[in-house]
Amino acid sequence: MTKSTTFDVIVIGSGSAGFSAIESAVQQGASVCVIERGRFGGECPNSACIPSKALLRSASVYRRLGHAREYGIDAPGRAYEWKNLMKYQQEVVETITGGGTSGDRYLALLKKLKVAYRVGSAIFLDANRIDVEGEILIGKTIIIATGTVDFIPPIPGIEEVPYWSWKDALQAKKQPKSLAIIGAGPVGCEIATFYASFGTRVVLLQASPMVLEREDEEISVRALEALTSVGVEVVVDAQIKELVNGRVGVIGLKVVVGDQEQMFAVERVVMATGKRSNVQDLHLDTAGVALDSQGNLKTNREQRTSVSHIFGAGDVDGGMQFTHTAHNEGWIAGYNAVLSVTKTKKKPLVKDERVVPRVTFLDPEVASVGMTEVEVKKQYAKALVGRYDVGNLGRAVTDHSRSGVIKLVAHPKTRKLLGAHMICPHAGEMIHETALAMYLGATIDKLADMIHAFPTYSEGIKAAASHVVIV
Repeated sequence: MTKSTTFDVIVIGSGSAGFSAIESAVQQGASVCVIERGRFGGECPNSACIPSKALLRSASVYRRLGHAREYGIDAPGRAYEWKNLMKYQQEVVETITGGGTSGDRYLALLKKLKVAYRVGSAIFLDANRIDVEGEILIGKTIIIATGTVDFIPPIPGIEEVPYWSWKDALQAKKQPKSLAIIGAGPVGCEIATFYASFGTRVVLLQASPMVLEREDEEISVRALEALTSVGVEVVVDAQIKELVNGRVGVIGLKVVVGDQEQMFAVERVVMATGKRSNVQDLHLDTAGVALDSQGNLKTNREQRTSVSHIFGAGDVDGGMQFTHTAHNEGWIAGYNAVLSVTKTKKKPLVKDERVVPRVTFLDPEVASVGMTEVEVKKQYAKALVGRYDVGNLGRAVTDHSRSGVIKLVAHPKTRKLLGAHMICPHAGEMIHETALAMYLGATIDKLADMIHAFPTYSEGIKAAASHVVIV
């Protein structure tokens, strides 16, 4: 008979949601085991958020050196070596993960927390038993935090083309002379910015009429301008009809834009076409766990699945798919899982995602929180809108960074702040002032009344709040 080990909580996946769930459960005294088949820490520190931001920082420095004379500085001999860019990226990743084959920092943290771990693939045998490489683990509760895998659309010819995933693009051994990126969401736009900054000819193809289509329309337009300013060729309303594997390392893309067919020839094609839940190998049907119509793990606000003692957290449930929301969901899942074990009468935690800021790291940065102008008008017929051009700020003049706008959206009657949208330097930091205002239920007038330090970009928030109109 196969030996089994029982835990209060089994966590499948050690990414942002998984580790947050582990810490939440351990804090309440639960016995925990985590199962991971890849690198501990998950996608964000190892292959996504952190590597991309390191490369974008290199790109930013390189661009600034090209404008050094604007600041009264001569910087002759501006040069780079591709291998050194990748080396810097790897050094950043290893600083955060601890390096090693599995992520030494995370293994040390598991040891400190007295959490057991298994390396391998998890397969449900029933609603409590999991097979990991032949070992049977029993979980009184189980948290699924397996993240996502790339969605690759069935474009004719794609099986004949050696395309890159977006992760491949962040780990390239050699810089391509030309690159087509399919998908102009945050990932596609950031990769386009990086490569174009170092002189690669980049074509960014988007099926819809807007890049960053979840953003306020005015911000999306400015984002397109920012991409163009670093040399990206942006093609919207682009329907990709076929990929062609040409001669001597050239890939052709047949694209219909409007009623015109165009052909693009590039060295590399990057797929940044979205994600789907990573549940295919778990055998969830044996546990009775339901998926939604899109194949995502179906969870409620307590992060419970259709099976009451099995929880889901992070990108796997098809929600907002940010690292920060994954952390939040993981903490909730870990806390509520332990409540299920102990049967205490404490209130379960519930997810509240009314205020979730997000950032796309273009140059300048794009950041937003809450409702767009269109969404507010749709719900309330009118909107109270304030906007301010960043170029009017003293700090923007000193920095030679005069492009950008800050836009605030409020309830037309109560004047409560409902959304904030900005594209400007440091937008990713500034957005949290407006997010906090929304979280506290503040009116737009409170932002106008508050004294802001001079000279800062945050003054633009006060200025936007001070010039509002009903639209």
